[in-house]
Amino acid sequence: DALPICREPDGNFNEDYCKWCYLDGRFAYDSKESLLDYLVGHMPNPENTSEDERRVQFDGYLSQLKHWK
Repeated sequence: DALPICREPDGNFNEDYCKWCYLDGRFAYDSKESLLDYLVGHMPNPENTSEDERRVQFDGYLSQLKHWK
């Protein structure tokens, strides 16, 4: 499934980030740590993976995005 695409302030599409992380030319989270805190606290955890393991997993995903490299 495609992520919901957002726009830049000039109206151009930004296809690198979804609207929940990036809106109107600004990132919703000031640091990767604050985004990791949000993800660990709000994303489903059906396998009951430990918080530390989940943080490492989410960090691996985020580290692939241009903004967090």
